[in-house]
Amino acid sequence: MDGFLNAVFDFMRNAESDIKLIEQVVHILDLMLSKISEKKPLMESNCLSTILVILQRGSSDSQIQSVQLLESLAVDGESKLKIAQKEGLLLELVKSLSKEKDPRLIEASLSCLISIAMPKRVKAKLIQSRTIPELKILLSEPNMTPSIIEKSLKLLETLSSCKEGRVEIWHDTILLQAIVQKVLKASSKATEHAVTILWIVCYLFRDEKALEAVVSGNGMTKILLLIQSNCSPAVRQMSADLLKIFGVNSKPCLSSYDTKTTHIMPF
Repeated sequence: MDGFLNAVFDFMRNAESDIKLIEQVVHILDLMLSKISEKKPLMESNCLSTILVILQRGSSDSQIQSVQLLESLAVDGESKLKIAQKEGLLLELVKSLSKEKDPRLIEASLSCLISIAMPKRVKAKLIQSRTIPELKILLSEPNMTPSIIEKSLKLLETLSSCKEGRVEIWHDTILLQAIVQKVLKASSKATEHAVTILWIVCYLFRDEKALEAVVSGNGMTKILLLIQSNCSPAVRQMSADLLKIFGVNSKPCLSSYDTKTTHIMPF
């Protein structure tokens, strides 16, 4: 209907003090998302402020709907930067990753953060907002769903593509060993993201501290097993590169490691 969305936007602008009304507006917009082809009017409305209020004060269901709405608005670099520059919004999204939150909210927030994290300036803001420590907690939890693990690793892989992210990962032995433990766990996509992170920090940028943490965390065994599995060509190549940097490109090298993995040596 002509004018319907404008009426919703006007209502949203005038309902800032009533959380129940705001939640109803977001519920309407969530139901209409597939029918809204042009997202720019939403970005120009009071939508980001509304989403921030719900993340701060709303119910779990309305928070999930608001995060899904936010992800749908991140259609290009300009909109992603605008979302990141909304004061307090990234911080609330990162808080939504807390392990005490509804798993549905955690997953929706991860998906949204992955969607907006591509611009370099957004990555920097996410790192400043302590996203990586929250991902570390999620990856260290034994009962997280495969989907949450997969998305956590995908977001971590995205953040590892910038220097600030890599430095934080390099200096966190517990995080690196948690990444190693997710190889051949959860899903093939999760394994691919985990191996890519290890490849970036250990092979591409050759950080010695990271390499020591990965090897001491049984990383060599995991990679040896992975390279013999039904993995993709890209994962197989990264695994081979990691074995080279581990110094395991020939059988005699194994003698320098205190390991029982000789029987799975692929060479």
